[in-house]
Amino acid sequence: VLAGWAAANPVGRLLEPSEVAAAVVFLASEAASGITGVALPVDGGRGRFLL
Repeated sequence: VLAGWAAANPVGRLLEPSEVAAAVVFLASEAASGITGVALPVDGGRGRFLL
């Protein structure tokens, strides 16, 4: 099942937990202080195919 999900993902693999964590760390940082009310999909591009 996981291999099928990875193959269907535009980046060709499943994301690592550290990649999701990096987005969370950025959004919690001072560098992102001007970002409000945004949805940031960290899905390797797969979400765009689910519409």
